[in-house]
Amino acid sequence: MIEGRLMTGSDNRFILTFPDGAAREFTLDRKQAILGRSSACDIVLHDARVSRTHARLARDEQGWTITDLGSTNGLIVNGIAVTQARLSEQDIVQMGDSRLRYAPGAAEPAPATRLIETVQDLTVTLSQAVLPIEVNEADAPRLAVYTHDRTWELPVTQDYVHIGRDATNDITIPAPNVSRTHARIERRGDACLVRDLDSTNGTWLQGRRIDEHLLHNGDTLRIGDAQVVFKAGPEDMTLVEEIAPRAAGQRRPVVFVPGIMGSELWLGEERVWPDVLKFFSNPDLLRLPSKYQLEPRRVVRQLVIVPNLIELEQYDPLIEYLQEALGYTLGDDLLEFPYDWRLPLEESALRLAQAIDEWQVQPPITLIAHSMGCLVSRYYVEQLGGKRKVDRLLLMGGPHQGAPKALTSLLSGPGLLPFGLLGDQMRDLMGTFPASYYLLPAYPCVFDRSGQPLDLLDDVAWLPDPHRPLLNQARAFRAKLGARSSVPAVCIFGYDVKTITRIAVDRNQTGIWQKVDLSSEPQGDGDVPQYSTVLPGADVHPVRQHHGALYVDSDVKMRLQIELAWR
Repeated sequence: MIEGRLMTGSDNRFILTFPDGAAREFTLDRKQAILGRSSACDIVLHDARVSRTHARLARDEQGWTITDLGSTNGLIVNGIAVTQARLSEQDIVQMGDSRLRYAPGAAEPAPATRLIETVQDLTVTLSQAVLPIEVNEADAPRLAVYTHDRTWELPVTQDYVHIGRDATNDITIPAPNVSRTHARIERRGDACLVRDLDSTNGTWLQGRRIDEHLLHNGDTLRIGDAQVVFKAGPEDMTLVEEIAPRAAGQRRPVVFVPGIMGSELWLGEERVWPDVLKFFSNPDLLRLPSKYQLEPRRVVRQLVIVPNLIELEQYDPLIEYLQEALGYTLGDDLLEFPYDWRLPLEESALRLAQAIDEWQVQPPITLIAHSMGCLVSRYYVEQLGGKRKVDRLLLMGGPHQGAPKALTSLLSGPGLLPFGLLGDQMRDLMGTFPASYYLLPAYPCVFDRSGQPLDLLDDVAWLPDPHRPLLNQARAFRAKLGARSSVPAVCIFGYDVKTITRIAVDRNQTGIWQKVDLSSEPQGDGDVPQYSTVLPGADVHPVRQHHGALYVDSDVKMRLQIELAWR
């Protein structure tokens, strides 16, 4: 997903420009980050002239220093070759053909732009876009705390961290099934131990009640209805390819299921998607029903905005990480599943079942899914016999209860850019995709002016008559899918990013919508509210990250390493 400059209020901003001219903005809220070509680095540079581990950014009281890590082609700062340099504002760091600019202070406001009415307007706007990504804090062990109302992280920097219902605790969980002083985290050198403090309802780990336990990276404690995830320090967060992965045959085979628009669509020998300009200039190629028979062939590795000019990373970093850092082999113990993301998700799940059968790999299989791919994966497990072959789901940013942003796409076109007439065209196109309706929120988040909730899957007054059968399909899908997973699942989700969470509408006397107002809160990943991403009974792994960057996040890679290589 393409977004503008979203970062604000940070003095740790870095603008990275890739060899193809694409740019990405990073904010660093930690003391160091590793840059290089390896997928295990904190900041990955897809540049052949960049070493696997090229440089280190480190922060102290005086500011930021960059150090060369023995790279082949060296480190150049403001045109001078260096082994180490302290960075000042607007310094330019050259690594291979990639450039890094240090830009402390608040993010520059996005320049004013006119409504996008033409493909030329679109090209200009996209060429100026910067993709935001967060680099997570990893300087000390951390506790990520998830409750139904809030998600946050707390570094373990002191000897004791107390958890309980009372407000005097370091982590307060105000719930009746949590004792006043429930548990304590004790730091012992580089290790951390959790101790239950004779709580009434207990402290739980992997389904068993514990009195004390030496914490390992990724351990998830259940305290009342809250979950507390232990995240170890930087030694377990970076350069994991230096740790010998399990040998082939000891790893669970993996199937990756991408999200919406995450699969290439071909018409014969012509690639229709991903090509954003083609998407906007000739939308009838994608409109349904269609005389064109499009074929899904590959998972999208790069999002092509302007061919040979603007190409942004998509799932390439994730696939590279699974291969380079964890030792998987594509086509052997790693399968990519492309599908036509426009179609009903039942059809996509059926194709997934067929692909796994044809693959003839020995179960148990782990499914890794992103965004809408989470719904496809769960339907395969719950309705098509997948639970006989799948032992675990790793779900990134899954819209399990839908997302309010999906409604805005159907009402006014994709909310990525200031669309004008082109937005109307896109709204009409996306309205023909059955899959668009499967992403609608299935929980109360749309209200009329009197405060009464509106059920989008039942109250059809907002939808044109020709599209209402598509809504019925989505309603039936939700009913069959259910709210829980019948196999163990880990819900990886973003939090603390401004996300549409509430929609208010005005209706006329016949119920037709006349005005829509959106409310956004830092309660999700920018696309999906965190409420929707968590399945009851599943383990969680919260990260402060955007929806489209979950699969490149170093913290998420750490969790994948744990789930795939070590358990």
